[in-house]
Amino acid sequence: MVPTAAAEALQFAPMPGFWFWLIVAGALVVVEILTLAFFAAFIAAAAVGAALAALLGFNPLVQAIVLLVLGVGGIGAARPLLMQALARRREPVLRSGAENMIGQQAILTDPIVDMGHPGHVKIAGELWPAITADGSSVPANTPVVVTALKSTTLIVQARPSATSQTT
Repeated sequence: MVPTAAAEALQFAPMPGFWFWLIVAGALVVVEILTLAFFAAFIAAAAVGAALAALLGFNPLVQAIVLLVLGVGGIGAARPLLMQALARRREPVLRSGAENMIGQQAILTDPIVDMGHPGHVKIAGELWPAITADGSSVPANTPVVVTALKSTTLIVQARPSATSQTT
């Protein structure tokens, strides 16, 4: 049977592996964008390498070997270096509103009796329950500094200036 012009136009290029690998690479780029894990990006780059092997006429086994070598090599060698570079540039993790209170100074509005009976401090217009790290009592109107956070309870310590004034 002699091929017609229409049949020839509908045939794929003589290198279908090339298009297959490019589609795989494109799908992996989408996966990488959605996950940002820096795994799919290296496999996508390896798929582009396999597409180039297909374009050069290599058989599917060679294309798969190129994919494997480039993918494993990228993940094993380049990914750790990339992650280290990103870790150096990464800004500190944003803290929650309550965590930002660590280091803040305040005045106890209610006395701290013990761990089971917290006092309260007013910071940024809000009252927060407050206890001491050792469970000791602190009278009301004592200047304190927030040293830690336990759930939504602030751990406070009497400010050094307050203790020196009372002694």
